[in-house]
Amino acid sequence: MKKYLVAIFLSAISTNLFAAVDEKKCDSIKDKSDKIECLTKLRLDALKAPVAGQLKIIDNKIKKFDADKKKFDKENKTLWQMYKNYKKK
Repeated sequence: MKKYLVAIFLSAISTNLFAAVDEKKCDSIKDKSDKIECLTKLRLDALKAPVAGQLKIIDNKIKKFDADKKKFDKENKTLWQMYKNYKKK
């Protein structure tokens, strides 16, 4: 009986060690608030699973999204400026 418990415990640990987080899951989301929420959830999943490479990728995506938001906010300080910039495109 002890051997079965040890085998189940080791298999449970080994499946978590190789757990993969799909970092491309949030790429197709267009809504900005949903996208940042999805990236935050992915980051939490990557923290739970000890996968450092995927955590770095997700962190880079969050930083890029934040930089894009800051750039947008700098260009469009008011609603009127946002409207004028939208008409240009």
